[in-house]
Amino acid sequence: MDNAAFLAMLQEAFQRGEPLAMDMPLAEIPEWDSLTAMLTLALAKQHFGRNLKLADFKKTVLVKDLHALLTES
Repeated sequence: MDNAAFLAMLQEAFQRGEPLAMDMPLAEIPEWDSLTAMLTLALAKQHFGRNLKLADFKKTVLVKDLHALLTES
């Protein structure tokens, strides 16, 4: 999944009006909380076939880190 499609998917999933950027820190996204982290786990399974745990998000700092985590083989 390319960056634009990934950002659009996250923006919709997070129900965010403002656009996201790959270099945006997750901690600065008001919508990023435990509920959206759980939602992201579901997206990982549904769209990327990845079985992740919340602990896997500890190493993600930027949106691009999240992209790498979800799309790495």
